[in-house]
Formats: sequence, structure tokens, C-alpha cells
Amino acid sequence: MTDTDEPIDPEAESVQNALETLVELEETGTLDDLAEAANLVSLAAEAVDDDMVKSTMRAAVRAGELFDTAAGEPEALRNLEVFTAAMTEAAPDPADPPGKVGRFGAIGKMGDPKVQRGLGFTFRLLHEIGDQLEQRADRYDFESELAALDDLDER
Repeated sequence: MTDTDEPIDPEAESVQNALETLVELEETGTLDDLAEAANLVSLAAEAVDDDMVKSTMRAAVRAGELFDTAAGEPEALRNLEVFTAAMTEAAPDPADPPGKVGRFGAIGKMGDPKVQRGLGFTFRLLHEIGDQLEQRADRYDFESELAALDDLDER
């Protein structure tokens, strides 16, 4: 029920949009990842002190905000899926990462079409990050954000 105690209209556009987002999250496996993350946060909250819980919850809220933003951007969800799969393939066991590559090895790998494609994506991503930083620099007031975080710590 809503705040007005009226039944939810399953045909409403907002309900349909929410269902589409939920289906996409399920199809990409992101919903399972979110459920696992929520379970992990719950277990961590039981095992740690209040300060650690507050810090973890702040991080979870920020991650949730990022996922919420990504949920409205199908391209972002697909890119997150690509990054997750690539990280898993690149180093399935972080204790046993891939071997080091020197200057000459890096130059040799430049001929690999997959490396070239990855570099193209990376350079495009770096360009877009720079663009976003430039666009948002005036909007972000880091001093007030730090003060807000300190206020949360005091509660």
C-alpha cells in the first residue's frame, strides 16, 4: 500500500519501469550480486563494532546510489558486467595474479587485437572520466561533503 492507502496500479508506468529494471538486474546477474552484498553487510554488522558498522553502511549507501544510477543506464550495467567478468578472468585468484610484463612485452602485446580493443575502450573511458570531472567540478563541494560525513560519524 502507498501512503494514501490506495492500491498500487500494476499497469502504472512507474511500476512497469521498476519491473523492467528488476528484470534487467536479474538477467545480468546484478540482482544476485546485490543480494549477496546485502547479506555480507548484514553479517559484517553482526561481527563488528558500531563505528565499523557506520562506516560500512556509508559505503553501502554510496554503492547503492551508484547501482541506482546504473540501473537507469543499461549501457552502464553492461559495462559493469564486462568489467566484472574481465577481472574474474584476468586474476581468478588475486593471490596468484598474472605475470609481470616489461616494456618490450607490453610493446609486443600491442599487436593483439583484443589488447587493442581494450586499449581503445580504456582511452575512451579515460576521456569520458575527464569530461565528467570537468563537468562536475563546479557542482561538487568536497568540503561540505566531508563535513556531512563527519556529522554522520558523530551520530
